[in-house]
Amino acid sequence: MGAGKALAIIAALLTILGTFVFAMFEALAPDSVGSGIAIFQDLNGTFENVENYDTVGPAWLLYILIIVLIIFAISGFVQFIGIKSRAGIFIFSLFPLTIAILILIIGAENSQVNYMMLVMSDEQVIIDVYPYLIPIYELDTGYNIGLGTYLVLSGGIIGIISALLPRENSKY
Repeated sequence: MGAGKALAIIAALLTILGTFVFAMFEALAPDSVGSGIAIFQDLNGTFENVENYDTVGPAWLLYILIIVLIIFAISGFVQFIGIKSRAGIFIFSLFPLTIAILILIIGAENSQVNYMMLVMSDEQVIIDVYPYLIPIYELDTGYNIGLGTYLVLSGGIIGIISALLPRENSKY
């Protein structure tokens, strides 16, 4: 197996772990964390309540943001396409990379990023167990950034590196 394929597998696993197993940040509500699981919990309610957040931005922008978050949540699984396709791993590594950078650099200071973090926040499925929060540091806004954000960031970076490496031609 070539280095590009191996890195694609590592990138996909890191992204999945960071998105679904480890929490990306601690939300302000008690026992709530940010993860990819929260994106799919009450997805209908998220689309229906967009008009309630008209101070954040126009509704069309929030719909696009929700769709980007859905693509982000499934990007770890789609990164496995990178075993065969360099374009697939590149495109689906950009989503985790962008979301992690937004959380790390901008935090909740921007209203659209704050809305994104709100959509990603929900109560833990099993309190203090899943998704598991390992806080790394606290932002000025009160959010604790967790290990999941760094796993997602590293999965995106490794995915981009994997896209730059050639794939071996397989016999199959």
